[in-house]
Amino acid sequence: MPLREEAIRAGLTTRRIGSAIHLLHEVDSTNDEAAALARGGEADGAIVIAEAQRRGRGRLGRQWQSPKGLGLYLSVILRPAIPPHDAPVLTLMSAVAGADAIERTTGLIAAFKWPNDLIVHGRKVGGMLGEMAVEGSRLLYVILGIGINVNQAEADFDEELRQTAGSLRVEAGHLVDRTAIARSFCESLDGWYERFLCDGPPPILEYVRRHCLTLGRQVTARSGDQEVSGLAIELDDEGRLVIRGASGELHHLLAGDVTLTG
Repeated sequence: MPLREEAIRAGLTTRRIGSAIHLLHEVDSTNDEAAALARGGEADGAIVIAEAQRRGRGRLGRQWQSPKGLGLYLSVILRPAIPPHDAPVLTLMSAVAGADAIERTTGLIAAFKWPNDLIVHGRKVGGMLGEMAVEGSRLLYVILGIGINVNQAEADFDEELRQTAGSLRVEAGHLVDRTAIARSFCESLDGWYERFLCDGPPPILEYVRRHCLTLGRQVTARSGDQEVSGLAIELDDEGRLVIRGASGELHHLLAGDVTLTG
């Protein structure tokens, strides 16, 4: 069933998220659409949702497969009055909201794999992409994009992804209401955003630490030209992954590609 703005708005009790809803048929990228709206002055909390993306983006320039009518492809504009160095925590916040929406809508428990994957039963069902615009030392806006595989069947994924990708439909064993997922995500994000504006990053980081399956595991992380292996021991107060190497040295990674090795 196609998404409809009035159905998403029905019963939506948010304070900020969903202040405007731009529901589009097909776009290159919801993050790109949201950024264009933000540059034009669109308000804090406005969201862009598309039925399909031609060039949906994941981290490191990877493509996020976004077939028509099967997933949730959503981006939100945020304009918090915070220093730019606090902004990366907002991507973690979107992961928390995504996991909460999945659980409330389907009963499935989604764990978080640093830096931006939602995992159900060992398979990736969602991912986040945070981007920001800065002028000097001032944060202009943040775009938080989330993609959730909702009603894909296994055959809908490219063959090379079928061993690692999953969907809520496959894991729950039935079709899932995309409107309910969208509404639940907006409501959860709204609550966490209000909390962030009042209390800063600590509540988000505390939640992610409790639900991050990366912590306590042996990992190999690649960030730019750097490759680090060791034990993922914590998330620091900026949301960076802290890895203890074989010699006891500590590495703090703000972003990267992480493989669980043990």
